[in-house]
Amino acid sequence: LDQNLTTIIVNRPASGLKKPVGYHLDLLVCALGIYPVCAFLGLPFPHNSTAPSLIHEMSLTMYETVPVPGGGTRQVVSKVVEQRWTNFMIHALIGGSLVFGRVINNVPKAVTFGIFLVMGFSSLSGNQLFERVWLWTIWDPSLYPRFRYVTRVKFASMHKYTIIQFFCFVVLYVLTSVKAVAVVFPFFMASLVFVRKALRWVFTEDELAELDAHEDLPPDDETQDPKEEKTVRSMDDVEKLPAGMSDFARATSL
Repeated sequence: LDQNLTTIIVNRPASGLKKPVGYHLDLLVCALGIYPVCAFLGLPFPHNSTAPSLIHEMSLTMYETVPVPGGGTRQVVSKVVEQRWTNFMIHALIGGSLVFGRVINNVPKAVTFGIFLVMGFSSLSGNQLFERVWLWTIWDPSLYPRFRYVTRVKFASMHKYTIIQFFCFVVLYVLTSVKAVAVVFPFFMASLVFVRKALRWVFTEDELAELDAHEDLPPDDETQDPKEEKTVRSMDDVEKLPAGMSDFARATSL
């Protein structure tokens, strides 16, 4: 779960990575050369760690700050420095920690917890869930930034989806915090697939496309009518049809 979920999150379109992914290749290399040794020696299986991987990706990312129509700003990925040197140096330092163990023991625990706290808060930037939770503090909906899930989804549906998503997040946090029920964590993660499919009975496909978008789509302009854009796109699709079908589709759309 950690391996594949981390890989999917890091390689999502909003990250701006250019090099192709290697989901199965990573696992194949580990299965052939690393996991047999770990199994023979009784060592834990190495895998991607979500928080450090996201922080590493963010540290190599160059952002541009652009204004959001309706108020506020957002950071857009302009470039990612994709290379292998930082990965190599990070793990070289991890290996060197075995030698400098006595020195590391003198680092106060407060400093260690502070690092994890900064890592956690810095990873919230651009997270759509927490952006929608922040909207709960704005009482006047007319003051909402013109994100696509604000202008193209009903406010009631948007807040309903946020509540469901936040509830699942709280359940995950409890499962990872309470050792007595931590064994249920993988099963709950797997059940989220069926929760996502069940949401089709609660929300429309268009609403889910905006609320659960994989791409970091730009917000709507203040003078832009989302319904008008949708109509234009549908007519463009009609023009791509064969002549007879396009005439019929154009007539029915009118």
